Amino acid sequence: MIRKTQQVRSAGNVMQKHDESGAISIAEALIVLTIGIVGITLWAQGRLNDMEIDSAKAAGRAIAAYSRAASAWIAENPPAASGDFDITSLQDCGDPDGVRYLSCGFDAQSPVKLAFNSAGERVNFGNLGIEVSVTGTGASGTIDFGVIRSGNDNNNDDLPDSRPDLAAIALDTASEETGAGVLDFFELKFVREDIDGVKFDQTDADFDQSEIDNLARLEAHVGARLNDVPFLRLDGTNEMSGGVRFDNGMTLSKNGNGLSFAGPGDVEVATTTGTLVASGKLKAPDLESDSAQFDSLTVDPVNGVMGDGFNKFDQSSDILRIDGEILSLASRVSANETTISRHAAEITRLDSAITDNKNNIDTNQAKIGTNATKIDDNSSRIQSLENNAPSTSTICTPSMEDRISALRAAGYGTYYDSRTANGNCSYGTNCSGVDRCGDTVRGTIRRGPAWSGNPVSYSFSTSSSSSCTTYSLYFYGGCRCRLPSPSGCR
Repeated sequence: MIRKTQQVRSAGNVMQKHDESGAISIAEALIVLTIGIVGITLWAQGRLNDMEIDSAKAAGRAIAAYSRAASAWIAENPPAASGDFDITSLQDCGDPDGVRYLSCGFDAQSPVKLAFNSAGERVNFGNLGIEVSVTGTGASGTIDFGVIRSGNDNNNDDLPDSRPDLAAIALDTASEETGAGVLDFFELKFVREDIDGVKFDQTDADFDQSEIDNLARLEAHVGARLNDVPFLRLDGTNEMSGGVRFDNGMTLSKNGNGLSFAGPGDVEVATTTGTLVASGKLKAPDLESDSAQFDSLTVDPVNGVMGDGFNKFDQSSDILRIDGEILSLASRVSANETTISRHAAEITRLDSAITDNKNNIDTNQAKIGTNATKIDDNSSRIQSLENNAPSTSTICTPSMEDRISALRAAGYGTYYDSRTANGNCSYGTNCSGVDRCGDTVRGTIRRGPAWSGNPVSYSFSTSSSSSCTTYSLYFYGGCRCRLPSPSGCR
């Protein structure tokens, strides 16, 4: 702790002041210690998890060593009768020439880490048992390696809790060391491999702690009678010096450096997704197939190619037919060329008409743009008028819309309004079109025919008046452009 002292003298008295700015307070020290303790705790917990995993892997290696030894013992020197056996059957370390299926580097005190037997004792090689069953088809054995346990005692049974997770690590580690063939093969399983039906609630009437423990209990199976032993023994060696004979008369035997099937039956290769590949030549006196696909085909039998399918190779009739079709198509192409040449002038004229129409379209688009601005201006005025309209309006019948709808249904869609002096057809205005000679000409808009019941009256009320006024509508069958009749085509 650093202290700076200043002396202040006044009125004959001496006072000392201590500057505490460089000191570490007790609270700060406690915070530093707390952070350090938390860090140490997390580190210790991680180390504990690593140690548990390492112990589970060590248990797996011990299980693999014991299981391999038991497998070799049953394969080479099986007992004459069923019974329970132990480590003494696997090694004779007192005799230099004694049988040693299990290395003498292991003894009765060699542990299976984390494993506990049914009596609550830690499992070692000395208290492991091999339950052997001998029948007329061979011998097999079962080894109970107990329950893998670690950590707390949450159920208060004076044992660490069973740990299926660590048991799975031990099983994977041990299974990596099993081999093919009877001598090195063992099958390691959980006593219970699924949780269906297991009650984990201790207050449940059907709760059974042993069923939970079985999820972490490992059991090895060894012997030649296992269904899953991955080996094949035919003549006792790995050289296959003799042939294989089947009870249906088929034989599989060596043929020099090759392999041959012989017998009265068929040899069938059935695969749903694979392909039978012959990297060399495929030879057969007869070859039958429902269908075949070849990248290239070379056939040179002495008597030629025979069979209905090979008749398809004779394509002379098809060649004659194709030649005739080519001639017919050539004449049709020539005729089409003549027709195209004849229509060239008309196409040129239509191109010119299209250019004119495009110019008209461009002009109309410009007018549309101008009208759009006017519409926007009028929209504001209309909105203003609507805002200033009286709160009540007079409904006049029949309205102009009613009359237009009724007459349009009767086939008279063109009308002229006496109130506004216009309609949906600008009578007498100029229009343009194409005459019978194909020339673009201008004419005038005409309406017709007129409805026999003209005029038709309707009622209308302005925004400034609350009374209805009667006006007339004139209806026509249609509106069209009447072009002048040409005197003749040039």
